[in-house]
Amino acid sequence: MLEHLVNPHVKQIQISGIRKIANLVSTMPDAVALTIGQPDFPTPAHIVEAGKRALDENKTVYTPNAGLIELRRSAASFMRDKYGLVYDPDEEVIVTTGASEALDISLRTILEPGSEVVLPAPVYPGYEPIIRMCGAVPVYVDTRESGFKLTPELLESALTDKTRAVILGYPSNPTGRSFGRDELKQIAALLKDRELFVVSDEIYSELVYEEPHGSIAAYPEMKAKTIVVNGLSKSHAMTGWRIGFAFAPAYLARHLVKVHQYNVTCASSISQHAAVEALTNGRDD
Repeated sequence: MLEHLVNPHVKQIQISGIRKIANLVSTMPDAVALTIGQPDFPTPAHIVEAGKRALDENKTVYTPNAGLIELRRSAASFMRDKYGLVYDPDEEVIVTTGASEALDISLRTILEPGSEVVLPAPVYPGYEPIIRMCGAVPVYVDTRESGFKLTPELLESALTDKTRAVILGYPSNPTGRSFGRDELKQIAALLKDRELFVVSDEIYSELVYEEPHGSIAAYPEMKAKTIVVNGLSKSHAMTGWRIGFAFAPAYLARHLVKVHQYNVTCASSISQHAAVEALTNGRDD
């Protein structure tokens, strides 16, 4: 046994409790699953057909590392029209293997050993393991007394000279809370002059029901320091297709794509062609 030679950062992390319960529930036909973030309806049929066409037309080869240009253009158009975010599809959009990989390459690009990352708790459990595998330190902010929202006061109390990044997972898994425009503006005002990054995980951006989703990257002073993570798993019920996106300023995206390249080369070509259909004809599915 050579387990003592395994990377200690990997040894200290655990398989997600969410996945443990989800695997157990999958063996119980009569159970109602309220575990993983997965829509309870199938991928829209026209998107499935686009995937089938990609197979029939032998579109089964590597794509550019950053993804099909037509998909990057569709994704940039979607973000512009939906959320007012403007990104150059040639230099500022990377198609990833789900939002999970977008998070991974983002944190591995910006963190180094000893860096601190501020997380509003309770929070999605997938962030901490990546942070720890980078040798960085998660810093949790308890939001139970603020309606499960990160306030400027709470955030400021957690910032130190070691803070390298703040993760904003809003709309939030697991709390369901999201920021209003004024709340985002206050967070942006606090962070705009700080030398740190924001990783804004917006995978649930289309599952809001009170007011339209807003992104902190829409504030001009924040765009240069923000990586926006999104994808099609929740918006288009495409969890198994594994299509995510990282949107970042060009100076940062050119480093993100290096980590992405050596991680997965590119996202599935078949899924990418289906994703073009999702973001064009299926934009409002």
